[in-house]
Amino acid sequence: MKIIVDYSLDLDTWNYLRSVYRFVWYIHGRSNLQKKLLSALPEDLVADLKSTKDEKQARKTIKKFLLKNIEVRKKKYFLIAQNIESAWEKESFEIETKLEKLYENKIPFRSIKIFLSTLPICPYNFEKKWIMVFGETNTKKQLQIITHELNHFMFYYYFGEIKNELGKEKFESLKEALTVFTNPEEKGYPNQKRIRDWLSKQKRRSIPEIIKSGRWKEYL
Repeated sequence: MKIIVDYSLDLDTWNYLRSVYRFVWYIHGRSNLQKKLLSALPEDLVADLKSTKDEKQARKTIKKFLLKNIEVRKKKYFLIAQNIESAWEKESFEIETKLEKLYENKIPFRSIKIFLSTLPICPYNFEKKWIMVFGETNTKKQLQIITHELNHFMFYYYFGEIKNELGKEKFESLKEALTVFTNPEEKGYPNQKRIRDWLSKQKRRSIPEIIKSGRWKEYL
């Protein structure tokens, strides 16, 4: 599978709108996420966003902020993109093999687009096959984020039909908990602690085996 890394001003702006201006993602038991993101931003930007009348005005405010050093960022992110793509070439076989063994199926995606973001929160679009990765971190961490999100993509692709049975919130909780297999370095989210603890004891089993057993339902 190939990855293509780039920076999109429009998507970066979109991320601010949904993560800073309004926080639209599942909390999963975490606290003060929006407040933490705001605290890392310039005070004048935060003040401007708080005084905006609607999303249209907020979009203009965010884009104006991001445009201030856009050329410097583009040059910097171009080099970061090259580093990520180079690291992926070296490590993709191991990552893909682990995922394919875990899901007992091939990775069905020929390529994934990776967009760098100036925010440390990483949304994605499964239908359009893109993932956002925090640009201001190291390559190792960026590959870990990509691996985490690829686990999600595999889950959506091979087990998306169980959303109808579980409902969206429980489906998303199971999806997040399953990253214990690919990202053991992560602490995980508070709401999934119980199921992650149980899953961590199932390391010799594949995800299809675990899903088929149905025992995971006791821990959601």
